[in-house]
Amino acid sequence: MRRSLAPLAAIAGAAALAMAGCGSNSSSSGDSASGTATQAASTSSGGMKVAVLLPGSPTDQGYNADGQRSADLIKKQLGADVTVTQNVSVPNQADVYRQYASKGYDLVIGWGGQFTDGATTVAAEFPKVQFLVVNSTAKNGTNLSSMDENIQDWEFVGGYVTAKLSKSGTIGWVGSLCIPPTAANLHGFEQGAKYANPAIKVKSTFTGDFEDPTKAQQASQAMIDSGADALSGNMNNGWFGLLKAAQAKNVPTVTEWVDNSSLAKDVIASSILKTQATFLADLAAQAQKGSLGGKQFQYTMTADSGPAVSKTALLPKPIYDEALGVQKKIVDGSLKPKVDTSCPK
Repeated sequence: MRRSLAPLAAIAGAAALAMAGCGSNSSSSGDSASGTATQAASTSSGGMKVAVLLPGSPTDQGYNADGQRSADLIKKQLGADVTVTQNVSVPNQADVYRQYASKGYDLVIGWGGQFTDGATTVAAEFPKVQFLVVNSTAKNGTNLSSMDENIQDWEFVGGYVTAKLSKSGTIGWVGSLCIPPTAANLHGFEQGAKYANPAIKVKSTFTGDFEDPTKAQQASQAMIDSGADALSGNMNNGWFGLLKAAQAKNVPTVTEWVDNSSLAKDVIASSILKTQATFLADLAAQAQKGSLGGKQFQYTMTADSGPAVSKTALLPKPIYDEALGVQKKIVDGSLKPKVDTSCPK
């Protein structure tokens, strides 16, 4: 029986309450439309002061939620004062970076490659403050560092699963803004899908907005109407629009970052498990010691990474087992997804 996604707004609200009830000490509100963000209250541990700039809200149960998760882990492991500001608009990023740098924060983290330009500018203005951009390759040799995952490895496994879920031989992928890490995301997914089925047709698009569910719903619906019978993507709150389109036609979907199948149990068959919280806590510890050094840090999939995809009741066990076998080949080097950061023409 197909469950309607009509309560998704309520689910998102419940997710926000759940986030507030998980012991999070860094929460905030902002207005991304006006390009402003409200500073969150930070904890008072007397330790290192860290600020995290999120492009959206942690209620997305995905990318922004992983930023919140990372902030919480940094506080827990380092005893740091951590402030999270959500809904930071790209045009306003430099001003928000400056706000924290001028207030004596030791480390300011931009959660997403779209925050690279602002960090580059403000790092030059505040040489004693450490800046770190997630999913970026920025570095200046002194106080601007970045980190990224070999995202194509995780996406390869996700693409494999999505292709295996398809009966029509056509699948869809909906992205947001095309920048190098999101392009690598798409191309890794495409490689995995074709590894599963060389004849698979992968329809893809970028809506231009990480947070807009309406654009994502429209793009997803267009793909479904043109024959896609399994979906995936790379967004933040835009995921809610994709899920709404998927539920309307009962289309299996592979989401990302953590197992968030509770958002739509009738269509979310699996999630690509690629949380970056442990990596960020490690880099924050290095920043605390003053050893980041303005470098770029690249994290790879290892035998200790855990499963790359989640198992739900909608995902047949043979497909799940095959996916873990693909992951094992990536880890041992017998299968090497290519890095492609080019945006589709």
